[in-house]
Amino acid sequence: MSFLSVAREAALIGREVHLRYLTGGFHISTKSGVRDRVTTADIEAEKAIVAFIREAFPTHNILAEEHSYEPTSSPYTWIIDPLDGTNNFSRGFPFFACSVALKEGDEVIVGAVCDSVRGEIFTAEKGGGAFLNEEPIHVSEVSDLATSLLVTGFYQTQSEEVVRNLEVLKRLFRRGILGIRRTGAAALDLCYVACGRVDGFWEPILNPWDFAAGALIVREAGGMCTTYEAEPLPFGTSPVLATNGRLHTVLSEVIREALS
Repeated sequence: MSFLSVAREAALIGREVHLRYLTGGFHISTKSGVRDRVTTADIEAEKAIVAFIREAFPTHNILAEEHSYEPTSSPYTWIIDPLDGTNNFSRGFPFFACSVALKEGDEVIVGAVCDSVRGEIFTAEKGGGAFLNEEPIHVSEVSDLATSLLVTGFYQTQSEEVVRNLEVLKRLFRRGILGIRRTGAAALDLCYVACGRVDGFWEPILNPWDFAAGALIVREAGGMCTTYEAEPLPFGTSPVLATNGRLHTVLSEVIREALS
């Protein structure tokens, strides 16, 4: 199987686990605090995905949200969010996904995000374009902030970042926009930028498993995905700004002004 085929199948495996526990029941526990949740579906999805990837590529590295894995000397690293939108899942809010990406050296080369509720699967391979259910997708052509539909996220365990992000919201509403959404699943938010359903997304704190696949999908769909300063994303925790490209400069400026 190709790298892309494995990523796609792994994301679908995650979806199968999500739906099984959604209908059959699950246990909820906490990690760093009461708002940092993990469910049986998170843990079991990660186990199933890792087992599948290791069968295909036993020497590859694994970076996943719920567990640490022994590193290898391989240049390849699979980056897995077994359940993006855990809080949504735990409350039956129908917006959550599985995200799988592959990094070669310092570069993400494959990404797949599966919307577990709708069955939509977004995929991309570096240099090969972006796809939704195997049909090509492209970012929107909106160039005026006044007619833009945006989406953001709040890092629920760090209240000071929530307060800072509210300043960004205030500035955007004062300037005038079509609307802002907050869905609670960053990987899907990025994919919605990629397919033109929204025009931009930003979030103050994301981990690589949150954005690795989605960032590649945005770029391959013709958009931009960077830090707030429009710099390349590091391989680590980072603020993330993704747009259709036309709005990138103005959104970067608004965010940086609000946070200065």
